[in-house]
Amino acid sequence: MTAEQRSKEPAETPEGSTLPSPSRRRLVRGAAGSAGVLLSVHAKTALGTGVCRSPSATMSGNTSPRPGSGITCSGGRSPGFWKVPQKFNYWAGAGAVPPTFTVPVNECATGMQNLVLSKVATQGTLLTSAGFTGAPAGVGLWAVMAFPNSFQGGQLMRHLSAAWLNAGYFTSAGAKYPLTKQQVIDMWNATKGGGTYCPSSLTGCGTSGWSSAQVISYISGMYDINSGVEPDLCTP
Repeated sequence: MTAEQRSKEPAETPEGSTLPSPSRRRLVRGAAGSAGVLLSVHAKTALGTGVCRSPSATMSGNTSPRPGSGITCSGGRSPGFWKVPQKFNYWAGAGAVPPTFTVPVNECATGMQNLVLSKVATQGTLLTSAGFTGAPAGVGLWAVMAFPNSFQGGQLMRHLSAAWLNAGYFTSAGAKYPLTKQQVIDMWNATKGGGTYCPSSLTGCGTSGWSSAQVISYISGMYDINSGVEPDLCTP
């Protein structure tokens, strides 16, 4: 459930789907030959039909229907889902360990329960252990998702941390996240210093590679698409 290797990216858009209206998308200029590449601002409109478009398909403008793939997209869960204690029971399924705290935590209560960084006893899975080379030493996935503004580049790390967990958790054909953990790390390595991300499956992106802001837009635009409803483990 936590496969690290690159896998074939899922099919893009199912038969019968439609693109968002011009008012709900923006044109990213500068692709090879000066062709524009559509990057959905409101990706839920573009992707909510059941099959996610991979980064390479999004960058190349490939919107051809590919029915019959047997794969249903999961756009994953947001940092707000992964950071709250009542969702910590899902971390193991993503191949990660949640933090522990110096104060009691009620895993059936809602919200953050006034938890702050100073109350962390153990960080759980560290950013560096997850593969985020160059991330702050000793900082866990939870810390940057819960308090991104406490770290330089925190917003990028926040969304990539959620994407890393989503890539580990949503791996079945019935709920498939469109990125692997390695692809998430590739995004980090490419954009952490101000560079741009280009999928390895493309021969090149020219000036149309994604900045950190565009990576965040892609990831956050998919949250909660076909992710299902997790059982409430606190209900008898």
